Amino acid sequence: MPTREEVVSAGVEQDVNYLGRLFGALGDPRHKELARIVSFCMVPFVSLVIHEARAKINLITPSPPLDFSAEAAEVCARSRNSLKLFEDNQRWVAGQLEFYRNEIIGTYSDVFLGNTWLRLARFLEVDLSLFTYNDVIISTNHSAAFHMGIEPKRLLQEDGGVYVRSITEQMGRCLGALGASIDADGPMTFVRHATGRALVGSDVRADRYYRRVFNGRETPVLNGLLTAFQAKVNFATSLLVAGADALDLEYTVFKIRFVILYHVLASLARLGADPNQSLSDSSRSALEGIIGAPEAVAITDRATKGFRNILVHYDPRSAAQSLDISEPLFGLIPVYFPDHDYRSLSALVDRCAHATAQRLNNWANLH
Repeated sequence: MPTREEVVSAGVEQDVNYLGRLFGALGDPRHKELARIVSFCMVPFVSLVIHEARAKINLITPSPPLDFSAEAAEVCARSRNSLKLFEDNQRWVAGQLEFYRNEIIGTYSDVFLGNTWLRLARFLEVDLSLFTYNDVIISTNHSAAFHMGIEPKRLLQEDGGVYVRSITEQMGRCLGALGASIDADGPMTFVRHATGRALVGSDVRADRYYRRVFNGRETPVLNGLLTAFQAKVNFATSLLVAGADALDLEYTVFKIRFVILYHVLASLARLGADPNQSLSDSSRSALEGIIGAPEAVAITDRATKGFRNILVHYDPRSAAQSLDISEPLFGLIPVYFPDHDYRSLSALVDRCAHATAQRLNNWANLH
C-alpha cells in the first residue's frame, strides 16, 4: 500500500519527466514554428503541474526548494484555473463570457484594429489568428491569451515579450527543480511524429469569424469561447497523441486528454442548463448530442469526480489505501471505473475525444 507522499511524488515525477522530454524535443530548431503553437496549447498544463506541485511540496520526497516570485505564482494560478472553463466557480458561464468579451476580444480588437490612417484599408486589418493541424483548429491567439494567465493588456504591451520570458524562465527553473530534464529517458513525444506541413496559421477579423460559427451572429462572444473549447478538444484528439497508441498512453498524456474532455463536457452541460444563455434549436441539438453521448456521460458522472480530482491535485486522500504505484494511473481505475481496466478506459476516452471533436467541428460549421 503506497503512502500519500509516494503517490504525490510519483505523479509529479511522471509529469515533469514528460514535460522535460517534450520541451527538449521542441528545442530542436527544426520545430521552431511547432514549438510556438505547442507552447500555447500546453501552457495551462505546465501551470497546473507547477501550481499543484508547489501546493504539495511538503508531500514530495525529497522536497526541492522552488524559487518562484509571487507574481509568477499568481500567473500560474490563473493559467491553471483557466482549464475549468465554465466550471470556474468564481465566474461560471456569465463571468467567463464577460471576461472573454472585455479582456480577450476587446483587448485584441483595441490593439490590432483601427491603426491604419487610410479608412478604406481598415477592412484588411485582422485581430484573430487561427492555428490548424491537419485542417482542424488546435489554438487561436485568443484562446492562448485566455489560458496564459497573463493579463492581455500586459501581454500586448511593447515589453510584453520580455515580461512573458521572465515568467516562463521562472517556470522552467521550477520544473527543473522538480526534476524535469530535456535529456530525460522515456518514450518519444508527439513532436517526433508531428508533421510541420500540417500546421497552418491564418489571420481573420474576430467580429466576422465569430458571427458565422457555432450559435450564429447573435452570440459572437459565446462563439469565441466555444472556438477555444473546439481547439482544446482537437488538440487532444490530433497533435497530442500523434504517433501514440491511444489505448496505451503514458500517464501525463492520458491525464491531459482526460482533463480537457472532462472540463469541456462539464462546461457544455453547464451552458445548456443556464437559462440566461440563448441557444438556437440547432445549437441546442448539437450541444445535447455532445454531452448526451454514452462516453461523455461516463466521463462526467458525479461518481467519477474524484478521479479527475486526483489527476489534477495529485493527492489521493481517502483513495490511497486502494492504489498501487506499479499499476497504470496508480490503480485509480478500479476505484472509479470498476467496469474498466486501463485499455478499456483508454478506449472509452478515445471514442469520446473523437466524437466530441467531430461534433464540435460540425457545430462550428452549422452557420
